Amino acid sequence: MAEKGKNIFEKAVDALSSRDEKAAADAAAKQAAAATAEAARQKAAAEAASKKAAEAEAKMAKMKADEEAAKRKAELDAKGAKLAADMKASAEALKQPKFIAEHKLTSSETLSHLSLKYYGSAVRDYWMVIYEANKDVIGPNPNLVVPGMVIKIPVLPPNLPMKK
Repeated sequence: MAEKGKNIFEKAVDALSSRDEKAAADAAAKQAAAATAEAARQKAAAEAASKKAAEAEAKMAKMKADEEAAKRKAELDAKGAKLAADMKASAEALKQPKFIAEHKLTSSETLSHLSLKYYGSAVRDYWMVIYEANKDVIGPNPNLVVPGMVIKIPVLPPNLPMKK
């Protein structure tokens, strides 16, 4: 009823002032909603950037680990290759007999004479060591030695003791 007692001017002022306040309140609400939306958008963008950064860090860590693993594998491969080469060289060295002397055969000498002279025994096992080391010079028959042949006298294997 208070509204009925107001004149037209007062009603107009009330209407205008309410509208202005309503418009200002609506504008402020829209601005607050826009600010809230912008803050939410920025928060989402920050979270996405943080997630991408974490993914990039994880990817970088994996790449470093892979690089280290590849480096260790290369080092192990190199060590393995060197070890294999060393083992092959050792095996070859073991196959190649070590020689204690070279002897030029005379007309009265045989392999058993040489084994007796150098090893102290003329038993077959001893002269066969000399034959096996000189097969390429003597040929397939150990009984056919020719005067003038140069025979290498190998070190005895561990299973045959020196008799001297």
